[in-house]
Amino acid sequence: MDATQKPYLSIVVPVYNEEENVRPLFEKIREVCETIGRTYEVLFVDDGSVDNTFEVLSELRNHEPCLAVIRFQENAGQTAAMAAGFEFAQGERIISMDGDLQNDPADIPRLLQKLDEDYDLVCGWRRERQDKFWTRRVPSVVANWIISKVTGIAIHDNGCSLKAYRSEIIKQVPLYGEMHRFIPAMSTVVGARIAEIVVKHHPRQFGTSKYGLGRVWRVVLDILAFKLILSIFARQPNSKNRSSTQRPYQNQINPKFNVYRAAGLLSLPFFLIGSLLINVTLITGISCIGICVSLMLVSLITGWSLAKAQREAADLSPLASFFIYRCARRPIRIFGPLGVMLLLLGSILTFKFPHIGPILICIGVVVFFFGLFGEIIAYANAKRVIDYTVEIFLNAKDEVKRAENSY
Repeated sequence: MDATQKPYLSIVVPVYNEEENVRPLFEKIREVCETIGRTYEVLFVDDGSVDNTFEVLSELRNHEPCLAVIRFQENAGQTAAMAAGFEFAQGERIISMDGDLQNDPADIPRLLQKLDEDYDLVCGWRRERQDKFWTRRVPSVVANWIISKVTGIAIHDNGCSLKAYRSEIIKQVPLYGEMHRFIPAMSTVVGARIAEIVVKHHPRQFGTSKYGLGRVWRVVLDILAFKLILSIFARQPNSKNRSSTQRPYQNQINPKFNVYRAAGLLSLPFFLIGSLLINVTLITGISCIGICVSLMLVSLITGWSLAKAQREAADLSPLASFFIYRCARRPIRIFGPLGVMLLLLGSILTFKFPHIGPILICIGVVVFFFGLFGEIIAYANAKRVIDYTVEIFLNAKDEVKRAENSY
């Protein structure tokens, strides 16, 4: 490939401690890409590996001009690695895949062919998944079913990393936290047209899996947050005017959504119940009205923060800074469990301490919704924050760039 020519295709591969897999994987990718007959680059993102992954990639890079390597200063997670790969990718079409040899590069031409049928995102479906049944496959089936029902995106395998994208679409999608598994749903924010094809899946031969059952509860919280986020941000694709999908991210709040109306609908039942109960049980009635008032106050703060996020000012609001930095941009994972625990504790104590239990229930509800509204604010400001720091970038032009700042 000419050093001045941008590639048509970029292959993005996040890796963490995959020293035995990266070389055979690159060779398979190269073999497939050569048959496609278009210019390409293969971009490995080393997510702070502590084994010899980067050394193996660096050695490969000395002989392969189509190979680019990004090394993070420290481990930032798969989502951050994918976000960096998309940011640095130069191709018109982008393929993402895992670095453990379980995805098959031979599926790349089929993904690209489907993408050319006027789709913006094509997802791989590991119909015959080669993973442990109880710890990987069963939770995945349940999670994918719930995600499809909640988001309305009929995808069988949201967790499959093997996907094809139009560059101008995926570069608009904000990725952070552990949101890579929600890429299909997040792509609807920019009006993406989505398809799915069956792909091969191989058993892991080298190394160990980085996932287990411990992430299930986090996925449940993410699903709740995303249902709310999609109701605010998602837009329907416009097949007549593709440029409509290229609007700046900050201008994509759904015009039909009104945060004050939404909070009013949430708080109205509490107000009505409180008004009815206040003459029967004073504490419970006041507590329900307190929930109503608290939700309205939270909505006022949220509406103000969202309005600020729509402006192109460089400064984040104090509340946005709190949710993004103090909560690591995942407030639902902090306030969600806390709210549920307070709700359960209040429900138990109500039977013995009727004056204390309802108050804890009210506080729990408000705390939980505070976490949900925090997700909205964090998402609205997502493009302003980078979750990774690049230490070394070996690009496709035989240059070595050492990053002094976060990209």
